[in-house]
Amino acid sequence: MINNLSASYLNFAIELLDKVCRENYYHDREIMQGIEGEKEHARAVLSWVEKLSKNPSIALKISSLFHDIDRVVTSGVGGGFKGDRNSKEYLEHKKAHAKRSANYICRRLLENGVDSAMIDRVGFLISHHDDTGIEVERLNDSELDVLVTADSLAFFDTMAPKLYEAEGELRLRDKVKFMVEKMPKPARKIMASIRLDNYVFDRIKKEVLEELK
Repeated sequence: MINNLSASYLNFAIELLDKVCRENYYHDREIMQGIEGEKEHARAVLSWVEKLSKNPSIALKISSLFHDIDRVVTSGVGGGFKGDRNSKEYLEHKKAHAKRSANYICRRLLENGVDSAMIDRVGFLISHHDDTGIEVERLNDSELDVLVTADSLAFFDTMAPKLYEAEGELRLRDKVKFMVEKMPKPARKIMASIRLDNYVFDRIKKEVLEELK
């Protein structure tokens, strides 16, 4: 049981992530980047959160680890969208994915005695991490801005390679556009300043940033 707001929350969350991934390892082949790829992305988002925020809250750190947990526990639904990523259907798919991720981790946190205020905060952040850029801006929440930015920055190292291999450049470009568009505009300057090692990814990133100016 978790009884305080100390760093033990984060240790618990890391252990819980490992446990959930073990429980759902039979989904490994159904997930484009596999269970280990999902864990890598979660950890990369946490790493970016810690770089982007001087003193990130425990709720924000937990949210970074579990924002995409839906792809692990509901693999056939949470990922693998095959339609048009510029469509209304894709936006609805992403919102539903975020809600399922939030609902799942909030239930697990409740089962382990985590404080209700913490659970509510985690639920809010995860529920909105795949909102559109306009929606994120309207919510005007600094921690949500950090989570969205960290997710988008981590995408290039942890998700883009497998997506590029599986679906090709045009599909990757549509995904990059979604990831950049949801970022707060000031955060796009951070992305613009980063040179990606992969030439194709770096070119696509630059093209999308220019398009969304």
